[in-house]
Amino acid sequence: MLRKGNNMNLQNQDINIELAPAEVIFSEMNKLALESGGDFEIIQRHVNGENFNVFKNLSENLPSMYQSVVQTHADKEFLVYLNQRYSFNDIYQQASAFAQSLQQDYNIKVGDSVVIAMRNYPEWIMAFMAITSIGGIVVPLNAWWQREEFTYAIEHCEASLVIADDRRFVMLKDWLSQQSIPAIVARGNDTTANATNFEQLVSKNQNMAMPDVYLNRNSTACIFYTSGSTGRPKGAVSNHENLLTSLHTWAMLGTGAAIANNTLGEEPPNAPCALMTVPLFHVTACHVLFLLSLYTGRKTVMMHKWDALEALKLIEQEKVTYFNGVPTMSLELMSHPQLDKFDTSTLTDISAGGAARPADHVRKLYDQFEQGFPSTGYGLTETNALGSVNGGGDYVYKPNSVGIATSPIVDIKILNETGTEAQQGKNGEICIKSISNVIEYWRNPQATKESFIKGYFRTGDLGYKDKDGFVYIVDRVKDIIIRGGENISCVEVEAEIYKHPSIKENSVFALPDERLGEIVGAVVQLKPDTYIDIEQLRSFLAKRLAGFKVPAFVWVSEQPLSRLGSGKINKNQLKKTYAEKLLARDQ
Repeated sequence: MLRKGNNMNLQNQDINIELAPAEVIFSEMNKLALESGGDFEIIQRHVNGENFNVFKNLSENLPSMYQSVVQTHADKEFLVYLNQRYSFNDIYQQASAFAQSLQQDYNIKVGDSVVIAMRNYPEWIMAFMAITSIGGIVVPLNAWWQREEFTYAIEHCEASLVIADDRRFVMLKDWLSQQSIPAIVARGNDTTANATNFEQLVSKNQNMAMPDVYLNRNSTACIFYTSGSTGRPKGAVSNHENLLTSLHTWAMLGTGAAIANNTLGEEPPNAPCALMTVPLFHVTACHVLFLLSLYTGRKTVMMHKWDALEALKLIEQEKVTYFNGVPTMSLELMSHPQLDKFDTSTLTDISAGGAARPADHVRKLYDQFEQGFPSTGYGLTETNALGSVNGGGDYVYKPNSVGIATSPIVDIKILNETGTEAQQGKNGEICIKSISNVIEYWRNPQATKESFIKGYFRTGDLGYKDKDGFVYIVDRVKDIIIRGGENISCVEVEAEIYKHPSIKENSVFALPDERLGEIVGAVVQLKPDTYIDIEQLRSFLAKRLAGFKVPAFVWVSEQPLSRLGSGKINKNQLKKTYAEKLLARDQ
């Protein structure tokens, strides 16, 4: 099997990938970084006592980037959603109209938090652009959350305004009214007829210019709430430079790869087009799909919801070149019984992130998609999705690796318990240093202090580097479950289980799942003389937690849960025991 590019022969493989390896691509990127006056020239800046590599000629802020992009691409198609099509100019003009309303009708000023609580709609993108253009702080919330989760985050971020779709608005309207927090509804229906309508606000300010607001690189741009190991979600705060650095680094990576593969300046056989399969309230969709597509002039096709058959139809219809989703999605795509009925020849990059992709899927993807190259990346909310990349021949040769750090902007170290760098091949905590890292956790200085060491973000993932600098994740230090790309805090789920009056103690842990990677498991011990029905407990939790957090399997233990010598519940032992029970049940 031959693919275009520079030859990279793989030992012990019956496949020949003709693409430049990472070492050649990063060599070209380092040359770009040294070009005085070039787009990717890098200088050093001292921030909070540490030196960082930064782009010298980066846009000053997001609105200046938006304006530049629209001037360049104007009437070129940018966004497709169902039967709706928007050019770059269309999206920008509607964002401008909405920004005017945010200022005039809601008095949103620099530093005011504005929540977006909706599923993927074009209005999500318009709202993001409008809020960041006038200096507001965008706070995207997980659309799968339940009321209690929403109200916590809205209060915590001190929101001045909530922009919601019809379902989220109906869930929150009474509480918002009690708190005197105004709301705007996008895509309303009969039950939201009396609410302030997004479309009407845009319509009344049609053709008005984007407000001119002074912002610099340090102005706060967004707060993304992320589930870690400490219960309640934490608000990860980013400024304009953090986001723009991620975008510019990926653009630099693309340029370096084009130089290494001798394709720079060549017209691609198909215009770049991305399929948006994942929700915008995660950095993968927001940064890697929406913002990067805007930044590079790439068309994006937004799915209403994930469906493998619909994805195949859209790949053929829109000539999609770039697919990005959790590993479950690419698995469902390549194993779909109707795959052969669709033309997927335009698909050249099949990326995955958010969870580990099984190694055997990598080779299967190469075999299944004639022109497509699987790739993966490693990044977190706290790194604005920037971290490491693995693709091309490297990925076939090292399918268990999440790749190599996107230098020279990103540096990854493996630190042991003493905070010193671990030897090659030895396990330690994966720590990422980059000017793209978030600046803090909102209203949580203790968590901020604990999460950074000498400019490096402590990911909570346990791993090692090989002799070539490729990073491998072997476990997690933090107590989280990753279900289909969604982070779930065990502590948060345990806290909700304890609210049931029959529960004496409980433990929540990850169980392996072929489709989603991990699912939520729990074991509970009951108080004396009480009884609980498992489905009743799951219904109890479903009213308090997003559906993906509700344990798929719950066991009742008649004995106290096993403990370590320290007195803590022995979660690793419980996880092992009940994973074996699940396996035995399925055999």
